Amino acid sequence: MRASSETGLFLAAPRTAPAAPARPGLRIFAPPDIAMLSSPPHFASSAERPNLSNWHRELSGAQDFDQVTEVVGRAFKPHAMTLRDPDRALNTHLYSKQIGRISLHMLEYGAEVKVEPDCFEGFVLVEIPLRGGGRYRCGRESLDGDTAHAVVMSPGKPVHLDLAPSLSQLIVKVDQQLIDRTCAAHLGCQAREPVSFDLGLDLNGRAGRAWMSTLRHVIEGSETFPELLENAGYCAHIEQMLIDALLYAHPHNLSHRFALTQALPAIAPAYVRRAVDYLEAHAAEPVTVESLSEAVGVSARALFNAFRSTYDQTPMGYLRELRLRRVREALLEGAPHAENLTQLAMQWGFFHYGRFARYYTERFGERPQDTLRRGRADTGAPPGRAVKAN
Repeated sequence: MRASSETGLFLAAPRTAPAAPARPGLRIFAPPDIAMLSSPPHFASSAERPNLSNWHRELSGAQDFDQVTEVVGRAFKPHAMTLRDPDRALNTHLYSKQIGRISLHMLEYGAEVKVEPDCFEGFVLVEIPLRGGGRYRCGRESLDGDTAHAVVMSPGKPVHLDLAPSLSQLIVKVDQQLIDRTCAAHLGCQAREPVSFDLGLDLNGRAGRAWMSTLRHVIEGSETFPELLENAGYCAHIEQMLIDALLYAHPHNLSHRFALTQALPAIAPAYVRRAVDYLEAHAAEPVTVESLSEAVGVSARALFNAFRSTYDQTPMGYLRELRLRRVREALLEGAPHAENLTQLAMQWGFFHYGRFARYYTERFGERPQDTLRRGRADTGAPPGRAVKAN
């Protein structure tokens, strides 16, 4: 493998030359030259050509607007698409590979487009720009994606994409139910809500390098032994690898529970899991160590020791962290009821506003009113005025 000076992506080495050592933390493919990509796929040089021979070619240089919209919509989701420059024709290429309930796609439009699929349903998309970039918006979050920043888009949030004509991206489509079942297996219980990932994935950070390393392993394995894709056991193994890499490496709404379970012993005390479930369900209600221990059927001393050894914090410390996250979620939503910060804090069990504000600022690095202001700006809600205790 060799590295592109432009993007630092892994490139397929020429068949006639030995592979040179790769730099750590690099990514997968060199960006294809859109003008040169044809059938069979032709990149800037043979040394830069990813092996797409066992990928399904769905579009190759397609220019018909309706055809492109239909085929891309079939691969992902029906959507509205707008050409930013009506005088510039599409030059769309789409290649796909199925691995169990996960699919890989190489996509480029060859023109500046606006894509509006509304909300994804039943799947997560990881979009990795190999060249070029775009503006990605998913729910309240937005990000400029490029070769250093991938995008992870979860279902149930409106999606708006503004994609540059030079954009060439590798897309991983993962079944949401599979993600939720995998997460539940790690947690030891079914979560109350589906996993929802943060939008931005820094490909040069630890999480991004971990994800790309796993993805590179998957792609190289499927290229070397394509017959393995017919083996259900192998595909299940690949599914597990990719989903575990996302759940452990990339932040999501259950990370505060998920990361902590890494410290759980192989056979965790059942009452610890029951206690966590109870706190999740009753976070807005008065809870004491005594009432918690009564609810899960163990002594307060045993509960305290178990939380210390498992989470390195007390049961009440765990509850405070949970409540702070619930307050933050409300502030980021920019909901009208969040404008009275004192009442919102009291709703989640913080009856001394000054102490709450200090906890919040220490935990999230910003004041509650700053989070609210940002949340209302992201949702397009009227500015309003945050009211807090004097």
